[in-house]
This record gives sequence, C-alpha cells and structure tokens, in this order.
Amino acid sequence: MATRQVKTYCRFCHAYCPMVATVEDNRLIAVEPDTDNEIYGGYTCVKGRQLVEQTYHPQRLQHSLKRQADGSFETIGTSRALDEIATKLQDILDRHGPRSIASYNGTVSFQNSATHPVAKAWHVALDSPSYYTSITIDQPAKVGIGVARMGYWGGGNHTWRDSNVALIIGNNTLVSHFSIPGGIPSFSPSNALREGRKRGMKIICVDPRRSEVASRADLHLQIKPGQDAVLLAGLIHIILEENLHDAEFCAQHIRNLEPFKASLGRFTPDYVAARTELERDDIIAAARLFAAGPRGTASTGTGPEMGPHPNLVQHLVQSINAICGRHYRAGERLPNAGVLSPLAPRLAQAVPPQPEWLTGVRSRVSEDIGEVTVLTANGPIKEMPTAICADEILMEGPGQIKALICVGGNPLLAWPGQEKAFRALQGLELLVCIDYKLSATAELADYVIGSKLCLERDDLTVLTDIWYEQPYSHYARTVVEAEGDVIEEWELFWELGKRLGLDLSINQQHPLDMTEKPTKYDILARMTTGSRVPLEEIYNRDGGHVYDVPDVIVQPADPATRGHMDLFPAGLADELEAAARDADHGLQLTAGGEYPYLLVSRRMKNTFNSTGPELSFLAAKGTTNPAYINPDDLAALNIADGEIITIRSERGEIPAVAQGSPDIKRGVVSMAHCWGAAPDGSGDDKVREIGANTNRLIDNLDHPEKYSGMARQSAIAVKLCKPG
Repeated sequence: MATRQVKTYCRFCHAYCPMVATVEDNRLIAVEPDTDNEIYGGYTCVKGRQLVEQTYHPQRLQHSLKRQADGSFETIGTSRALDEIATKLQDILDRHGPRSIASYNGTVSFQNSATHPVAKAWHVALDSPSYYTSITIDQPAKVGIGVARMGYWGGGNHTWRDSNVALIIGNNTLVSHFSIPGGIPSFSPSNALREGRKRGMKIICVDPRRSEVASRADLHLQIKPGQDAVLLAGLIHIILEENLHDAEFCAQHIRNLEPFKASLGRFTPDYVAARTELERDDIIAAARLFAAGPRGTASTGTGPEMGPHPNLVQHLVQSINAICGRHYRAGERLPNAGVLSPLAPRLAQAVPPQPEWLTGVRSRVSEDIGEVTVLTANGPIKEMPTAICADEILMEGPGQIKALICVGGNPLLAWPGQEKAFRALQGLELLVCIDYKLSATAELADYVIGSKLCLERDDLTVLTDIWYEQPYSHYARTVVEAEGDVIEEWELFWELGKRLGLDLSINQQHPLDMTEKPTKYDILARMTTGSRVPLEEIYNRDGGHVYDVPDVIVQPADPATRGHMDLFPAGLADELEAAARDADHGLQLTAGGEYPYLLVSRRMKNTFNSTGPELSFLAAKGTTNPAYINPDDLAALNIADGEIITIRSERGEIPAVAQGSPDIKRGVVSMAHCWGAAPDGSGDDKVREIGANTNRLIDNLDHPEKYSGMARQSAIAVKLCKPG
C-alpha cells in the first residue's frame, strides 16, 4: 500500500487546528495533531479528532437525491439534478422575480473559504437581495450594526497578547472555539489563557454559569440572565463618575460623552446589583479593574448577543472600550494586520458612524428591519436578516420567497421560532440542500446535493486571517479525493449560474470564467488579489506558517478624514429605557403569568453549532442536549437527575432530560439551541438521543430587534413541569 502523510487543518469549527493526516491508497486512515505548528503547538479540539469518522460516516451521501411524488428519495446524477433545479429556478424567476429566490448559508458554509464570495456573486448577478447567513441569527450587532451607528477606531482594538485585562461577557472560548480579537484566542485557547494569567493578566467573566472560562477568571460575575445591558451601563456609570476614563482620548475622538453619561444616571451600583443579582462591591471592583488596564478589551459571545437588547449590549461594549481608550495609537505596532488581503493604512483616528449601512432593501415584515452590512473576511457584505426569513417565505405578495437553497446549515433546527420555520420550509415551491447527510432540513427538501467534506477539497485560512495574533496563514491541499458524485458548496452556485446564463464576479471586481469551471485555487486567487503574501507562496509551503512581513505601524491621523465616535446616537435613550423597564419588572413576569426560570443558550464541546445532532458520530459518544439545572432547584421541584421533564413557555413546550449541574445559577436552565427534530412531536420520544429544540419556545417576532429583526433566543421565561 502507498502510505503518505499530509499536513492539513480541520474545518469543523473556527479553531482551524492543524493536523497531520495519514492516507493509504486514497483512504484517510488517521489524523493527529501537527506538533510542529508554531501557532498551535499540537493543539486540537475534540471535533477535529473525529475527521476520519465524519469522512466515512455510514449515512454519508455520496450522490444526490430527488424527492418523489410519494415523499421518498431517489438517487439522481448531480449534473442532472442541477439541470432540473436551474429549470425550476428560471420558472420561479420568470413568475415571481429575483427576490423570490433565496439562499441560507449556515455555519458550516463559513468553513469553506470560497462559498460566500461565490454565493454572494450569484445573488448579485441574479439581482436577488435574499441572501441569508447564520451571522444574523446570533450576532448581527457585533459584526455590523454596532460599528455602523457608533463608528470605530481605525487603528484597531487591543488584542489578547497586548492586554492587561479582559472583560469577557458570555463567551466560553474553551468550548466554543470562537472569539473575535480581544477575547481569548480560539487557537489553543487553554494555552492562551494560561499564558495571559502567567504574565499577570486580569480576567473578568460575566456568565450565569460558572463556565470553563469563568472558573479560571479573577472575578466571576454570575449575572441574572438578560441583564448584560444593565450591568454594562452600571460599569460605565462607575467609570465616568469616578473619572477613571481616558479623558484626553475622549476629548479628541468621542462626541456626546456628556449626554451619554447623563443617560446612565439611574444605573447606580445599588440599582444594578438589585437587578443583576450581583454583589454591589463586585460590580464596583469589576469597573475599577477594567478601567485600570491600562490595556485590554471588553468582548461578548453569542450568549448576550442572543438575549435581550443585543444592539444596546454591543453599543455599551464598544463604549466601554472607547471611553477607556483601548485602542492602538500612532506609532504602535499591530500584532497582525492580516496576510491574505492588501495592506490598507491603519490610522490613529476615529471612523465616524456610517448610517448608510442601515439602509438598503427593507424587509416586507417591517420597515425597521432590512439589509444588514456585516464585516467579513471578504469585506463588507449586505445580507438580509435570517430571523425574519420564515416570514418572508410565508407572507404572500410581491417579493415572497418561493425557492431556498440551503448550504451548510440546518434551518429547521437553527432558525428562531421553529413552528413557523417548519411551515415555511414546507410551503416553498423549491427547497434545495447541499449536505453530506440527510439533516432534519434535508429530509424536507426537493433535492439534496451530496457535498464534499473538508479533507476532500483545497482550503485557505481566509476566515481567521486577522484573528491570529501573528501573520499566519495555511493553504491546505486536498488530502483524499472524494468518492462518488459530490461537489463543493461554491460549485453549486457556479453550476447554477452557468445554467442560468449569469456572469459571476468575486467581490464585483474579479470575473469568473463561466464556460470552463475554475479550480478552487482560481477562486482563492481572485479573493486574495494583492495579498501581503502571494497566494502562490502560501500554496507551495507545507503546512501553516508565520510569515516574515514588515511590521504594521499605526500612522498619525489624516486631518482631512478624521472623525468622532458617537456614544449617544439616535434611539439609544429609548433602548436604555427598555432595558431598565425589563430589569424593573423582571423578565419572568409576562402577560400570561409567572414563569420563574430563565432558559439560556450554551455551546457544547462535542457538537457543531447550526447542525446540532446531525454530527451523530459525536452525539453517540454520550452528548445529547440535557436541560442543565442547579441541583438545589431540582430538589425543590422534586425532580430526579435524569428524569424527563416538560419545559413550558408562553409560546410552546418541549421535553427535556433534567441534569443537575452545580455550575448553573439558581433559577436558570441551560440548553444548546440547535437540537431535536421537527416540531410535529415526531421526535419527542427520542429526547434522550436527539434532545429537544428550544426554538419551539419562542416566536421570532415577539421581541424583534430594530434593524436586524434579531429574535430573543436566550433568557426565555419558562416553567419546569413533570410530564402530564
């Protein structure tokens, strides 16, 4: 047998752990950590160590499927399936116009570096704004709305390596492996945390559970769920009242400091302590510790982003960073300005708010909701908010979505308001999924296109390029050739574009050959035109590498373009009032009665967000989706550990397996949000194996966030009952 070893990296999650794959005669035999890698040092997460099992999963699709009249699936050649899909899309386009054709690009789609640029190019060529991704399910404020209405600092925020203090709000990087720069790096996060602590870094963690990060923090604020905005307002109130802010920086680069300060008057330590269920002295200590810095960053995870008032939470996070001057100044060196994009000047000045980012195509659901511009590795991209996609499918009239292409996601389980999502997906004229196995959503599809998996394709660390704290990049070549009749996600859009007579262009600047299908390298070359390190050089290197590129020094401000960040934009006073009103009345008190528990979202080590139990080879190792509850609460309710209970909200109910967990704050239930089956009850008797879907407990329009339509998917008021 011909045996070889190939350096590659895992694309299960955002960690991108380097691996060494052993291959015999085009069959993957084993994967092991790449101990030579200078960034990771041999670190891998549990998901990456399962690549062999995923590649040869017994339910793996190695062909495409077409739904028959009786509801069953029949194998179909992929090329023929694409012909039929294109014909149906053309008919829908002719009858209903381009907006009627949509795509949803889930979390898995981000792990294939070419998917989003080609998918977006397809939408632009089609003139369809109906482009949706998982970003707007859980963090549109962080990646778009926040900087649009406040502005940002051109020189960048402090990174982990350069920080003395970190305020980490609802982000458990040790499990999620996701962190925007400033939080714990997701590349060997345990080592990064140890390194930070060793050099004296102070860590403040805000989380209703004593998470893996919270247990290692200097100060853990075990907050009442849903009160993150109140806490942040209180921290800023203390910093400003005690003059702990960077007054010189604020005077030069910030406007509306005084009205902003005045708007926070009610958020005194006593007020905040009563509503967050935190100790007054701990709140004051946290404010002073963060303000002392002198370097550091506040950052959030999807916990607070999916809870109440995410736009306000993100604005307050940006505000506390700004008033404390947590930014690189002129003459300072940036740890990493990226490898794969052209070097743009980094100026020590504020970039003012850009409210035009909040304009564009409006949702038919509400004029307050519309296209959101999100900042991606490929530059700013406009997309429609996924929270209201089901409504766009169900609402009749011009612009109604009739066809949906689902890429790398599982909307039946992931979209907020599962009952509505189920009806919407069933009501489409055409549902196409590209997936490696039959997910809960794919089971509803008209066509399922078999997809390649990560070691069966070339890839490049585009997504994480600026997240590293050194100029690192890795081009991973195909490890094993895919078996069967399967394609990559980006190929689906190129093939449909060819059949529909579209001209696709990456970033609207680099046309693709629409006669001869380009290679993956061709796509990546167009995406990285003018990169600091030529793509050819990265391609020809074996494994990941830190590149010797000139230091990037923050330059002095340009007087002609300098602006100010705005701490008190229009509408902020109303948002603060709404957050205070919720805090005063308690999120558990609702029109239909008292629901004494708050259900919060969580990440799980063995599963991949946005697909949940579909990675069943991981679930089989013992991970389902229990309802984690404090043992004292279980005892008070006379519920035994492992007992099946009913979790009920005003909107619905789900079964769940109760599991005692002393790290959970009393009055809180903690569950992951992308599990279970269809909301018709067909999977309820399998709750121990497949969990339950918390999106059945909400309606996506109960608390829609302005601009993004973001649904409240955490801090859900519930009661716990024994079945019957």
